[in-house]
Amino acid sequence: MSAPDIDDAFVTQFESEAHIEYQQMGSKLRNTVRTKQGVVGSSTTFQVIGNAAVGSKSREGNIPVTHVTHAPVACTLQDRYSGIYIDKLDELKVQHDERSAQSKNIGAAMGRDTDDIITTSMDTSGNAANVGTAATWTAASSPISIMEALGNASVQFDGEVYAVVPWGLWGDLLDIDEFSNSDYIGETRIWYEGVTAKDWLGMKWFPHENLPQDGSADTKAFFYHRSSIGHAIGSDFSLRMDFVPEKASTLVSADMSHGACMIDDTGCIEVLYNT
Repeated sequence: MSAPDIDDAFVTQFESEAHIEYQQMGSKLRNTVRTKQGVVGSSTTFQVIGNAAVGSKSREGNIPVTHVTHAPVACTLQDRYSGIYIDKLDELKVQHDERSAQSKNIGAAMGRDTDDIITTSMDTSGNAANVGTAATWTAASSPISIMEALGNASVQFDGEVYAVVPWGLWGDLLDIDEFSNSDYIGETRIWYEGVTAKDWLGMKWFPHENLPQDGSADTKAFFYHRSSIGHAIGSDFSLRMDFVPEKASTLVSADMSHGACMIDDTGCIEVLYNT
C-alpha cells in the first residue's frame, strides 16, 4: 500500500496558519529590532556608524570633514528546528484538526525561540546605566530615571524605543497613576487597541512572559532603541509536512536559520526586577 499523500493545498494552509502564529503569538520582539534578511553563510555583520562632527571654516577655507568610523559587529546564525509526529490512527480519534493545531503549536514555539535568541543578545549589554540591584516599581521616578539615562546616552526618542518588561513589573506599572490613569495621560494615549502595550515616556511598553533571570531568580527587563539590537536571518521560518511510513505518522516540522547580536549597548539598558 502506498503512503498517503498530503495535499499541497493543505500544507500551504497549515504553513500560513503556523506563520501567523509565529508572528502574532510567538515572537513579540522580532519587529522591535534591526533586521537583516537574506544572509548568506553562517554569519554576517552589522555596522556601528560613528557620529559626524560640525565645525567652522575661514573665508575661502576648507569645509571641515569628519572621517566617520564604521565598526563591524559580528552576528552568528543558529540553525533551529522543531518537529511533532502525529500518529495516523490517533488523528482519527480526535475531534479537531490535529495537523492545524500542531502547526500553530510549532509556529508559536519557534516564535518564542526567536525571542530567546534576541533577549540573550540583549543580556550582553555592558551599559553603565544598567541597574544591578533588583527592585519593584512603586512610583514614576523609576521609569523616568530609565528615560533620562537613555536620553543622556543620546538615544533618539523617535518612536523606535521599546520597553519589554516581566509581567510582575507590568502589574506594578498599572498601580502607577502616571502610567495608567487617564487624568495624567489623556483618554487617547491609554492602550493600543487589541494588544497589551502602550506608549509612555517616549517608549512602547509591553509585557513578556519569558525574559531571562539572574542567579537569584530576579527577572530582567530591557529598554532599548531598535537600532541597538541586530537580528540576522539566513532562512526564515518555514514549515513542512511529511508522511513517515515506518512510523505511520505525519511529521510536522519547522526550521529557521538566524541569530541576534548587540550592535550598540549604549542604546540598551538592562534592569533587574525583584520577582
